[in-house]
Amino acid sequence: MKKKIISSILCAGMAAGLLAGYGNISAEAAELDENEEITLRLMGPGLLGSQGESGALDMVTGLETPGYNVIIDRWEELHPNVKLEIENAPWDSWQSAVQAAVLSGEVDVVLHGATLTALVEPLDEYLAADPEYADSIYTTETRRTTDINDLTVPTTTGIPYTLSPMLCYLDKDIFEHYGVDLPDENWTWSDMLSLAEQMTGTDPVTGEQTYGVQIDSMDSANNAFFTFQMIASAYDAQVFTYGKTVEESTVDYTSDKALAVFQMIKDLGEYCSPAVREGVNIAYQLTEDNDTAIRYSPDGFKHFNEAQVGGVEDKFVFMSMPVIEEGEHAGSPSSFKGCNNMAICKTSEHKDWAWEFIKFMTTDPVAVQWVIDCGQIPNVPEGLDTVREIMGDKADAISRTLEAMPNEFSNSTTAYYNNISFGPVTATLGSVTLDLVKGTISAEDAAQTMQNTVEEFLAVK
Repeated sequence: MKKKIISSILCAGMAAGLLAGYGNISAEAAELDENEEITLRLMGPGLLGSQGESGALDMVTGLETPGYNVIIDRWEELHPNVKLEIENAPWDSWQSAVQAAVLSGEVDVVLHGATLTALVEPLDEYLAADPEYADSIYTTETRRTTDINDLTVPTTTGIPYTLSPMLCYLDKDIFEHYGVDLPDENWTWSDMLSLAEQMTGTDPVTGEQTYGVQIDSMDSANNAFFTFQMIASAYDAQVFTYGKTVEESTVDYTSDKALAVFQMIKDLGEYCSPAVREGVNIAYQLTEDNDTAIRYSPDGFKHFNEAQVGGVEDKFVFMSMPVIEEGEHAGSPSSFKGCNNMAICKTSEHKDWAWEFIKFMTTDPVAVQWVIDCGQIPNVPEGLDTVREIMGDKADAISRTLEAMPNEFSNSTTAYYNNISFGPVTATLGSVTLDLVKGTISAEDAAQTMQNTVEEFLAVK
């Protein structure tokens, strides 16, 4: 009950600031006859679908989270002639399901669709025509793809409605037991490695085995490559130099800087638990019996809720990722912003209404509060202000990451990895990252494997 009361108060406080971002109705929307009715269809994976119409129960926290009926009710209150249909697509088959639906003309908004560049509408012109809205959100989803532009031009293909910046979680007890000082926000990946080495062993106080670091996503080759991206950004190890086409671009995974990234991943792996090194799907929540000094993963707000339910929120320090040491972004966290995003389907007959829904989902106070009540961080500063009311100073790391990180690090194709135009690069990068953590491959072999993968792909093209 207390949580609901707080949410209502905070939602009211957000309304004035948020409504400013959701106000300019497009031509199609403005011209809809009062007797005309249309249906806007949303399809894809992620929060909007997975919550279900009536809500869900978080099995870790025991908290009930609201269903998408809240979103439908609020939208249709504002736009009674525009009905919403939301269809979830399971993660293991979502791309094929969405592609089939899009080709049949059944989708207006593709959930998590920013990566499906051949199927979605570029959004830069929409943002340029609505600068007030563009300025009201933290970030967009950009991609480099010849489906829309040449590769030298990053194109906005989606808008996030939730953000999941990668953060570190430091166990104060383990640090104190080993007599190790906590780092400050200017720490580096070398600092993380040194700290991990110092706290891998037998805890001097408890006598229990502890480990220095838990690397995120070692249970998934699909996401393990984010560790490479983050460290590469810290070292300014830009492996991609983009030309207009794939053939005109160059890729170098064998430079000294890239080798240093692979070596750092391998070195960090030595201080992970055996389960992490073997890619076991182990829990990432923050608990009393935690055995690892430094963890990193996204979903900081969710982890806070887990820790609070367990009564251990004071046991952990929330820290932004180590800083970028070189290049134009030096001093910013070497993180990335995961997200649930929305994209406009190219075949939609209601593109203007799809854009209105995207604006609504990111700025309407009820929609923003729904995101928060689902344990996620909205893509607007006003939403983060509400999260700060709940998390206190533990939200500082989230704020710093969202405000300081380059926009292009939001799950995007960057100069540090590519998940769009270079075929099997991402899959191979995930696999070699896992092998480095396991200790079954050298940094040099990892680099050469990546280089061979790219060159073989380009030769076929």
